[in-house]
Amino acid sequence: MEVDDFNTKTSLFLSWLSNMGVSMSPKIALVDLRSSGRGRAVVAVGDISPEEVIFSTPRSAVLNVQTAFNTSSVSSLQRKVQDMPSWLALTAIILDESRQKDSKWAPYLAILPRQLDNLVFWSDAELAELQASKVINKIGKSSAEDTFSNSIAPLGLEDCNTDECHRVASIIMSYAFDIPETHATEEEEVGEEGDDLVSDDEKTILSMIPLADMLNADADRNNARLCCDNEELEMRSIKPISRGEEIFNDYGQLPRSDLLRRYGYITENYAQYDVAEITTREFLPLFRSREAFLGLNLKPLSQEELDNRVELAEREGVLEESYDLSHPGLEGPSIPDELLALIYLILLDDQSLKALHDSDSLPSRSKLATQLVGQVLVAILQLREKEYATSLEEDEALLSIGNLPNRAFMAIQVRHGEKAVLRAAMKEGAAFNGSNKRMRLAGANVPTDTGKEKRSIEEAARPNKKGRFR
Repeated sequence: MEVDDFNTKTSLFLSWLSNMGVSMSPKIALVDLRSSGRGRAVVAVGDISPEEVIFSTPRSAVLNVQTAFNTSSVSSLQRKVQDMPSWLALTAIILDESRQKDSKWAPYLAILPRQLDNLVFWSDAELAELQASKVINKIGKSSAEDTFSNSIAPLGLEDCNTDECHRVASIIMSYAFDIPETHATEEEEVGEEGDDLVSDDEKTILSMIPLADMLNADADRNNARLCCDNEELEMRSIKPISRGEEIFNDYGQLPRSDLLRRYGYITENYAQYDVAEITTREFLPLFRSREAFLGLNLKPLSQEELDNRVELAEREGVLEESYDLSHPGLEGPSIPDELLALIYLILLDDQSLKALHDSDSLPSRSKLATQLVGQVLVAILQLREKEYATSLEEDEALLSIGNLPNRAFMAIQVRHGEKAVLRAAMKEGAAFNGSNKRMRLAGANVPTDTGKEKRSIEEAARPNKKGRFR
């Protein structure tokens, strides 16, 4: 896009915001950051105090299935989209509005991005750089295209193709907000701080909020928040913002894999939220094999024995299709309680399994963290790491060299982050030294009692919301 065209579109958009009743603080400006590899951003041009309104938007200036249509008459498109999922209905609306020469949303739609780096736009060769990352299974490109074919194509929109559908749907995924259908009244609770975006029992509507979606996101530098407790939607500061600082929203604690999949970019500030996913159906068969855990003297299970243990895990609410490992920290240890409990149940001897079956809860985390559970977890995680074509160290070398295509660079960051999480989880599992006396062993090569559990493991125990662990 030429500079003049970029600036013209920005100017028209700002005028449109004013005409739509959007009130902007004189302390902010919409600026061009393309020189730093980014697009538009909102920057403070004056010092902003905490809880100050940065801009406010009337609900009539928000694009959703309610505001897109004339309420005095029901259009053909309105009838067709009313039963669609919210994201698909909004996709159809934006596609339709972009074809209307007199659309009141035209200045806004004109500034939405044309080129995106969300994973749905990557080639097979580019996706291959993600190696064994499970994020590839979450892209859903084929299913989305089936949906476009079944729902968007029958609308008869002129020159509408799959690529455009993907672009609009990705913009909605990246920029849309779920907002309450009606603002909270004085009698309704809006949370402890009075500025929660959505309470648990409120009905929400997926919406595009012009200007709010111009804010970039940053986990560490987040300094603003969208609030819906007044008649108008308000973007408010949550901390002091100095003149010259960029104003950032936050996407929440997303791993970089999901940041890339949904928003098409990577930032180191979200590395702390990286996860490594392991799939239950892939590691459960290992317990029927003697070769999977060589050196642990672990007796293989029959299919019936494995099924009985899995059934108990399901009863106890710890059986999941997959488990996310994370970096250990204040939020908890690297290995989730549910995964730890599943492995523990699988490794129990028959007598202890029966006793637990008759019990009403699982042992505490410190008792689940036996030495054998830790060793088995380390073995499973080592196999998971081997699924990647390169090692953590090789990825570090590639990242240090640089000069990589942008998408390849982002892919390496994602897979490197996942391997770093796997290494952290292995270190955590290797530190387990709880007693093995209830564990299912084939002989005496594995210690059956290692004494007291390490205090670090006891301190790592976190309460379970469902009260499953004693």
